[in-house]
Amino acid sequence: MTTRAPITTHILNLDSGRPAAGVSVHLFRLGDKQPLVTGVTNSDGRVGQWSAPFSVDPGVYRLSFAVAEWFASQGQSSFYPQVEVYFNVGSDQEHYHVPLLLNRFGYSTYRGS
Repeated sequence: MTTRAPITTHILNLDSGRPAAGVSVHLFRLGDKQPLVTGVTNSDGRVGQWSAPFSVDPGVYRLSFAVAEWFASQGQSSFYPQVEVYFNVGSDQEHYHVPLLLNRFGYSTYRGS
């Protein structure tokens, strides 16, 4: 049985209406210089497997998406070199899903389930 990571994400490319596969993603605790874990989105636009198992404590976390590199790999430019999303993790030990809706000139995010 595979245990779901406490924080997950996925990316939908709104330009094409398809998942964004191959985007590098880093997860940081606020204030840390080194990522807690790293991953790359799969063909469904999800980080299917982080670089290592991890747990989270209450606090502020940051997901960093390497979007300019990904758009360049698609032969396109991007207004944003990096998208960084800060969010709070509570003490309730819930699962946190943070999707990214992306296009070359904008993005949106929300707390998913």
